[in-house]
Amino acid sequence: MSTPMQSFEQVDKLVNNADLSALKAAAKRGTTRGTRGPQAMAAPNVNVCEIYGVVRPILLLVAGTPFIPKKWKDVIKLFVQAMDGFCPQS
Repeated sequence: MSTPMQSFEQVDKLVNNADLSALKAAAKRGTTRGTRGPQAMAAPNVNVCEIYGVVRPILLLVAGTPFIPKKWKDVIKLFVQAMDGFCPQS
């Protein structure tokens, strides 16, 4: 996880520019009610990596916040590390 932390303004711009309606529609088409776990993730219309690309900077900002407990930060960092392996950043 060697990516430098982005500023609040950079993350805010990324989130505000994300087409959430398209991501929500793809997620809704790609899962069925009650589907969880690998079955939901394997849905062809869901681009988990695209969604993660928007969420990742938010997670890193939260993990860098001083008043967040260390254990929480460790869990967030571990999740980001795992997702980075699943969704390589360009």
